[in-house]
Amino acid sequence: MVKILLSLLLFTSTLGYSQKQPYDFKGAESNARTIIYKSPDSALTIIKKTLAQKPPHDTIWGNTYNLYGMYYGMTGNTDSCIYYFKKSLTYLDKYPTNRLRSLMNLCIGYRNKGEYKKSLKYLDEALIISKKLKDNIATGKVYGEMASNYNYMLEYDKSVDYLLKSLKILTEEKSTGNVVAIKQKLANTYLAMENFEFAVDLYKETLIGFKEIGAEKNYYLTLVNLAEAYIRLERYDEAKKALQDAAGGLEKFGDKELIGIAYSKIGNIEYKEGHNAKALIAYKKAFDNLTENKSTRILRIAGEYVNVLNAEKKYKEALDVIARAEPYREVIYSNIQDRMVYVEAIADTYSYTGNAQKALIEYKNTIAIKDSIASSDTEEAVKEIQAKFQTELQREKNLALEASNKALQEKVEAEQTLMLLYIFGSIIIIIMILAFLRSYWLKTKLQKEQLKSIEAENKLIKQQHKYEQELTNAQKEIIEEKQRELTATTLQMANYQDSINIILSKCNTEEMNMAGLKKELQQLLKQKDYWKQFETRFNSLHPDFERTLSNKFSKLTKNDIEFCSLLKLNLTNKEIASLLQISHESAITKKYRIKKKMEINDDTEFEKLLLEI
Repeated sequence: MVKILLSLLLFTSTLGYSQKQPYDFKGAESNARTIIYKSPDSALTIIKKTLAQKPPHDTIWGNTYNLYGMYYGMTGNTDSCIYYFKKSLTYLDKYPTNRLRSLMNLCIGYRNKGEYKKSLKYLDEALIISKKLKDNIATGKVYGEMASNYNYMLEYDKSVDYLLKSLKILTEEKSTGNVVAIKQKLANTYLAMENFEFAVDLYKETLIGFKEIGAEKNYYLTLVNLAEAYIRLERYDEAKKALQDAAGGLEKFGDKELIGIAYSKIGNIEYKEGHNAKALIAYKKAFDNLTENKSTRILRIAGEYVNVLNAEKKYKEALDVIARAEPYREVIYSNIQDRMVYVEAIADTYSYTGNAQKALIEYKNTIAIKDSIASSDTEEAVKEIQAKFQTELQREKNLALEASNKALQEKVEAEQTLMLLYIFGSIIIIIMILAFLRSYWLKTKLQKEQLKSIEAENKLIKQQHKYEQELTNAQKEIIEEKQRELTATTLQMANYQDSINIILSKCNTEEMNMAGLKKELQQLLKQKDYWKQFETRFNSLHPDFERTLSNKFSKLTKNDIEFCSLLKLNLTNKEIASLLQISHESAITKKYRIKKKMEINDDTEFEKLLLEI
């Protein structure tokens, strides 16, 4: 009895002592990190308990929230996963090693959500930190995650390049678990590039590796990918076996997306084998899981599901699936090939159900998507990438000195070739620059010569214009001088006649013995044909006046034209009357009659017309 009491006392004291022990934060973190890949719910219990203890240091807060994000990543809740990884980073600014781990996980979260550019942005930061820390393993893992992004973005060349970098680094560091993960990513790339046999070999190798290190979820994920390769090779029995194992194993992780993908592949096999009823059951499970998870694969699986429903003529159910999938069409990222499968399937449904307008729109979308897919020589790309990997695989299996020397020699040769290319490139650039400068110089010289020629031509034109102006002025002066002479002669004639008329008028008042004198003066006046002299001079000065006026106004008589000649000399009516030995009123009347024949009423217009002829 005493012994029993002593034992109870000892147990009670021990229990009391153990209850007073401080919480082991590091141990809790280590345990959670160990079991999270096998039993996420058990890890969550530890995580919540740790956070309830109010960790004393930022690194514990940061690491624990990182584990919280990993839990949601394992269970397929992408949004919560990203939230906790970001929260983790707020505590780890001063702790690069811990921050690097959270950044790597955050990039995976964004990749699973289909936001590849954001994922690459955080990976760039992680790469800077890993190189600064000289952590080669972390650098290799970063390259691996970058490769996964490029694989999803269909940039397979970049994906393989980064995977080979990663594989080389991790192999040299003898990081077995990470090497297995990178081989899985490389197999994924070969699967995407349709090199199925090679992908199968790699997947089988990675399955062994994941089983050895206890990475159960990665093991089941690899089974899903292996099944896809089997499907492409039409090895359907092996594919269904792999998918059934994967679906059963993934159930305990609660990852709706991976479970949905597994069932979608089962549905694909059943459809290919002609078991449409079984295919529809599998696709329904797949679609329900993916929509619940808001997976980036929703559109692809919806398209495959709709195709089977169309084949069975279950158009109403097909329209229901489309109605559930459409809200994700603009908000969920999917690659161009997945989108094409969906758009083509729903176009067929609309066509079968008589909705010609929607069918036409979606068929146009299908054509646009197909046109946007780059047409490249896939077979050559596969061979090139496979050659790269086989070379790297050979290096992994055989690290002989001869291979290293050969690689070094190739590097030196490549550098020499690159240097020669730089030199030749520089020479070509210099030649092009000199040719350009010479062309520019010749062009400038030609422009200057052309400018001189234009200036000389302008100068010659100016001189010619000046000469013509001087000649015109000289001719004008001559004409004006002759005009003045003609006018003076005309006026002189008028005065001469006036003088004779005065003498004659005086003679009329004298005695009859003056009759002889009068007779002689009249005879003198008749002998002198003054008008003929005027006409000769006028025609020499204005040779075309009479002809032009006669042609233009046919009603004018010769006397009318002679009267107009006197008007052109700017003689007044009085002067004209004196010259023609008529009264002033007769001259005005004569002018009026001429204007009437010419059908001109205005004096100004009449005078202007005569002056211009």
